[in-house]
Amino acid sequence: MLGNFEFYNTHNVNKQSKHFIDLEKNVQLRKTPVKKVILFTNARDEKRIKEWATHHLLLGFNIVYIFDHKSKIPLKEVFKNFDKRVVVERCELHSAPKLPLMKRATEIACLMKADWFLYLDADEFLVLNRFIGVKHMLNHYHFADSLSLNWLMFGTNNYVKEPDGLLLENYTKSDSKLNDHVKTFVRPSQVSTTVATTPHTFHIVNPTRSFAITGASMSKKTFNPTKNAFWKVSAFIAHYIYQSEETYKERKIELPTDDNGGFRSLDNDIHSKHNEVDNFIPKKYAENVKAFLKQYE
Repeated sequence: MLGNFEFYNTHNVNKQSKHFIDLEKNVQLRKTPVKKVILFTNARDEKRIKEWATHHLLLGFNIVYIFDHKSKIPLKEVFKNFDKRVVVERCELHSAPKLPLMKRATEIACLMKADWFLYLDADEFLVLNRFIGVKHMLNHYHFADSLSLNWLMFGTNNYVKEPDGLLLENYTKSDSKLNDHVKTFVRPSQVSTTVATTPHTFHIVNPTRSFAITGASMSKKTFNPTKNAFWKVSAFIAHYIYQSEETYKERKIELPTDDNGGFRSLDNDIHSKHNEVDNFIPKKYAENVKAFLKQYE
């Protein structure tokens, strides 16, 4: 079920950027097949970053653009002699980096003339249930200027130490229903001058063109309340929030958050969360990811 969408034309509610293209007057531009989609993230000491980048290249993103925020081993070294569609930019921000980098990502996407872009965290993986690639999905939602996908929370699989192998094949337990949090694809030409005030959505010139993939309007919303089971939606964002206990402490406790710069309190009960059901859907990508990575060993 792809959802029932309703939208209407309205006067511009949010201020246009210098890159704005009036798609209300150029209706055919909406139906032009998607050619370029960029994925952005900011990462710091992420052990799974090559797997993450590879997975999304294989889904059809043209460029994976990584802001390396203070990694001990620079990601330009990690990705040396790797696929050139992965671009790394080092940054040394002294405040919470997320929102400033979302603004920079918007500008980069406009300059690169991307049709759409997505900003994820490095523990978030796009999973497609009913599409063969990211462009196939976005072509289906040509009437939207932003498209939000709900998180699906994955648990620890009761791992204390990080296992060998891919995250996609090791972490196979999740919640049965989607989380209300979202991450959002957006047309860069439609992002307003305020860009974003949360990591989850972007402000666009015509908010009535904001939708969730479930069919709900996302106008003036940053969450998409839903009770949908993960296998009933056409796509979701797999959020590997903890991974193993070892990785959880390294990623979530020892490092500050990237949205407000604070530190989290240690949660001693992580193994009781998000391990509700077996979920092997993301594992379908594992063999292709391994084959791709093997080229660069």
